[in-house]
Amino acid sequence: MNRQMIFRHYASIALLCAAVGISAVLLFATVDRVPLIGSIIAAVLGFCYFVQQHKLAETSLFKDLFTDFNRRYDALNDRLAHIEASGSQLDPADRQTIVDYFNLCGEEFLFFSEGYIHRSAWRAWCAGMLWYFEREPFRSVWSEENAKNSYYGLSVDDIRRGAA
Repeated sequence: MNRQMIFRHYASIALLCAAVGISAVLLFATVDRVPLIGSIIAAVLGFCYFVQQHKLAETSLFKDLFTDFNRRYDALNDRLAHIEASGSQLDPADRQTIVDYFNLCGEEFLFFSEGYIHRSAWRAWCAGMLWYFEREPFRSVWSEENAKNSYYGLSVDDIRRGAA
């Protein structure tokens, strides 16, 4: 059971736990049933509050990450398009731009892998990544850079799966 499943079904989980807990109290407790039932209800409400607060915090984190990643991509976009269109030998600044882009892609992959990036955003980003990763000089630079294993385990196969 992962947290996304809990986020989607927390109300059902809470109701099920409450029903099981209250049923157990009614079946097995002989005294002090009301305080036990009250404790179960308090625990269930506490669980609901915790899940809602956690979901809200993750939504805020996603928004911050999404905004930051898109801002950083926007800052690179014109230079990346120029590099792709030029087809000429890379100068050190162009190579660094490509490496900066790969770093951004790796960070996006890391946060997606940890469950903080929505699948629909990841799919859109992967479609854009794949466009560059399949073209020169990006493909050649990736081959060199990927040997260093410095992109949180990101691979072209991960990008293809994400774009599918």
